[in-house]
Amino acid sequence: MLGHVIVIEGRTVHYLAAGEEVSAEARSELVGFDFHEDRELAQHPRLRRVLTALVRPTPFFYGVLHWSDGADLKFLDREVISGEAKNTYFTGAVLAEPRTIACLNCGVQLRVLAIDTGQAMFAATLAERLRAHELKTTCPVCETRLGVQVVEFLHMGISP
Repeated sequence: MLGHVIVIEGRTVHYLAAGEEVSAEARSELVGFDFHEDRELAQHPRLRRVLTALVRPTPFFYGVLHWSDGADLKFLDREVISGEAKNTYFTGAVLAEPRTIACLNCGVQLRVLAIDTGQAMFAATLAERLRAHELKTTCPVCETRLGVQVVEFLHMGISP
C-alpha cells in the first residue's frame, strides 16, 4: 500500500494513517524506509508517515508530517480516509525525515526526525511553522546545541 493520495497546498502526498502498513512490494521503491522504524512510527501520537516525490513520480521519499500543537490526528486520519481532508488540518505540521546525526561535542549517535530541508513542502509558511514548532535544539546527552532542526529523538547510539 502506498497510502491515501491527498493534495496539501497543491502538492501530492501519499498519507499513511496510524497503523497502516507499507506493502512489501512498495518497500523496495522507497528512499529512507526502514521496516522496524516504520512499525514504531506507525503508532506515534504526534506524526503521520508520508511518501513524497520530488520531480518525477518515483522514487518516493519516506518522511513524516509532525505536529507539536496537539492536533487531533485520529480525526485527521478519518478525514483523509473519507477524502474530506482540508489544507487547514495541516497548518501545524512540518515535514521531517528520519536521519542519524552525531553530536559534534560528545559524539553520541542520535536517530532523529529532522526537518526535511530538501523538499519545498510548506515553503511559503515554513519559517512561521518552525517558529511555532517545538524543536529539539540541544543534544540530550551533553546539551550542546545541535546543528540540525530536530522534531523528535528516536534512539541514541553509543558514544565513540
